[in-house]
Formats: sequence, structure tokens, C-alpha cells
Amino acid sequence: MKVLVVGSGTMGHGIAEVAAISGFEVKLVDISWDILNRAKERMMDSLRRLYERGAIKDTPEAIMSRVTMSVSYDVARDVDLAIEAVPENMDLKRKVFQELDRVSPQHAILATNTSSIPISDIAEVTNRKDKVIGMHFFNPPPIMKLVEVIPSKYTSEETTNKVVEIARQMNKIPVRLRVEVPGFVSNRIYLRLMQEACREVESGEATIHQVDSTARNKLKLPMGIFELSDYVGLDVALDLWKVIVGRGASDVKCNMFREKVEAKQLGVKTGKGFYEYPGGKYVKPSLPADSPVRESRLLSLAVNEAAWLIHNKIVNAQEIDTVMKYGFNFPQGLLEMADNIGLDRIVEELRDIYSKGYEAYKPNELLDEMVRNGKLGRKVGEGFYKYS
Repeated sequence: MKVLVVGSGTMGHGIAEVAAISGFEVKLVDISWDILNRAKERMMDSLRRLYERGAIKDTPEAIMSRVTMSVSYDVARDVDLAIEAVPENMDLKRKVFQELDRVSPQHAILATNTSSIPISDIAEVTNRKDKVIGMHFFNPPPIMKLVEVIPSKYTSEETTNKVVEIARQMNKIPVRLRVEVPGFVSNRIYLRLMQEACREVESGEATIHQVDSTARNKLKLPMGIFELSDYVGLDVALDLWKVIVGRGASDVKCNMFREKVEAKQLGVKTGKGFYEYPGGKYVKPSLPADSPVRESRLLSLAVNEAAWLIHNKIVNAQEIDTVMKYGFNFPQGLLEMADNIGLDRIVEELRDIYSKGYEAYKPNELLDEMVRNGKLGRKVGEGFYKYS
């Protein structure tokens, strides 16, 4: 199988590396040889580390021998799958897809690694809308196991099934959405965590440190919510926020993220965001051991969003939890945590915040119904999951 990756930045060269490790013949395209040569160095460094750890059997040199680099789309003439990994700019992505559609063979599947742009909007510039799909890898692709597979309203069942299978061949765990929604599963849930974290701080309920202490010390998440946003980049987080809300998701008033971006305090990459990172290098922020922030409150809006995704038959509970465990390194799935906390407590938090004028917190009817029917979680033997 021949795979083309367009864009050799952090995600692009990581995806190319994954495909080459899997034994595929890989072509990596970018706009200049300087960029491609830097990508090649990073791929070799990554492969050496994986090889030294025993994570891969083939030598870095053997794997790289399967990779061809080019500044021309001509190498797309015989590929079976093309994966676009250029910056999150709709016009740029559409131009790439027009070129791929023009050059690649008619049977080739065209995938985008976008984290938020609707796949249908990209597919519409091609003459093979049924073969265009979202294939959302997580950073860094050689390490992170999750791939969200997002069919657009045009994508054929055959294309979707094929891409799920390719993701498995790449040793990834695919989660397939039934219906395309802006932000997919991962970033819709992440947005809701950011929104509730922001609401708590801006309403004076808690400090940034207290919110992140609950996330890390009580929920045992690998990072606090603000810490994760710093790590991702506050400009990236704000762009996701705008795309998802701009396409219909209810908003929660928040100024902190926009103010940080306007001040060019973008997180780790600029040395300062919600925390400070000397020399632009990530260091784990020091947080208080205890915090008054309740787990039920911090997770409430994210659980409500998860219920919306299930109610609208986009994914099921297990698929949401797979996304959070393998895409965000959660120690447990979001809905496993909700079941442990108690869905009645989650709904109480939502009703309380909703009563303060926050429309997004209106409990989803699925969640309301579960609580009404006594499906409160682990303590009664059934919530999003059944417990014996």
C-alpha cells in the first residue's frame, strides 16, 4: 500500500513515520527541501528513540528507506491513500485537496488530519466526495494510539470501513463517528472542560491553581485543564473554541483565553500562558495538594456534552471513553468517572449552573432521563455502564 502525507510539520512527519513503521511505502510532500530535511532529522531522532526502547523491530534506516520526500504533487500519481496534515486553514486545505484530486488515481482515498474543520466543506472541492474522510491523529502520532475516523455526509461506507482497517494496520485504535460534528468527539469534550474551568475562575468560584489541582490530584488527569491548554497552545485552543461554537455549539462566556492570545502569551511555546515556562520549555506547574473544586462540578459540562453525543447517535459511551483514554491519556474514561461520582450529582451541578444563566448547562434529556429512571452510576449498579 502506498501512502502520501502532505505537510511535514509535527503532525505530518509523525503520521509519515507511523505509516512507514507499519510497512507502507510512504511519500512525504512539503513546499521546500529545508522543511523536508528538518522533518527527516526529526523522524530519524524519533525512530532511534523507539528502536532503543524496543518499541520497533526494524532499524530506523530500514524504516526510512520506505519514505520518499518531494516538493511536487507528482508523487501522488500512484498512491492508495493521501493524508493532508497542513495548518488549520480552510482555504489552504481546499487547495491541497484540489491538487490531490487532480493528480492521484481515481481509487485513492483522500483523508484530512483536521482537528475541527468539517470534512464535508473540504470534500466539496473534489470530484470524489465519497472518498474524502477525516483521519484525526493525536500528537505525537508515533506514541498516541487514537485515531478519530470522521465520515462526511458524502463519504461512502466502503471508504469509512477501509480507513478504519488502515488505522488498525497502523497499530492505532480507531473511533468512528456515525455523523460528522464540528470538533468531533475529542475537541468537543476538551472545549467543555475549558469552558467550565474558565467559568469557575471568572465567576470567582475558584483559582486557576485550584481548578488544575482538582484535575490532577482528585481526578488523576495527567494535566490540569489550564496546564493542558498551555501545552496545546492557547491560540490553537481558542481557534478550536471559535470553530466549534461558530458552527452551532452553545458558548460559555469567557475572556481569559482571548486576553492571553491578544497578549501573545500562548503557553509553553512563548514561555508564558496561564503558567510560566522558562526558555519556552514545558515544566509541570506546582499546584496545591488540596482544592475546594468539586470533581462533579469540573466534569459536569463535559459529561453533558458526552450525553449529547450519545443522544444524537454520533458515538456511544465506550467510544467516548476510548477517545479520552487514548487521545488525552485519562486514567479512566470520562463516563466511567461520571458513573463513579454519581450522575445525580452531575445533574445537580448542571442545574445549579444553568440557574445562574448559563444556557449551555441545561441538562441533556438523556442525562435527565437516566437520573429520573434511577440510573445514577456505580452506586446503584447502572449508569452509562452496568456494574455487577
